[in-house]
Amino acid sequence: MTIKKALKLLDFLIEYETRMYTRMIDPTKSWNIGDDSFSKLTKTLSNCHKDNIRILNIIKKELVQNCKYPKKIRDKTPDGKWYCMNYNLDL
Repeated sequence: MTIKKALKLLDFLIEYETRMYTRMIDPTKSWNIGDDSFSKLTKTLSNCHKDNIRILNIIKKELVQNCKYPKKIRDKTPDGKWYCMNYNLDL
């Protein structure tokens, strides 16, 4: 798997987790009304989604690095964008 594909997958997962988190904390939904066990469970699950978002962003930050390799390892794509051959990623 290339880094570019991994980043696309991470972006998809971050978007999914964000949607789930925002939908679960929506105060207008019936599961967030009151202080019963179901609303507590929803709050716990939404916190899990929030933690997942944070972890996925940390992983993404580790994958996207500032390229400090010399220009001999860089190349240009046909459309003129710089490309690091070592990271296998557009700069």
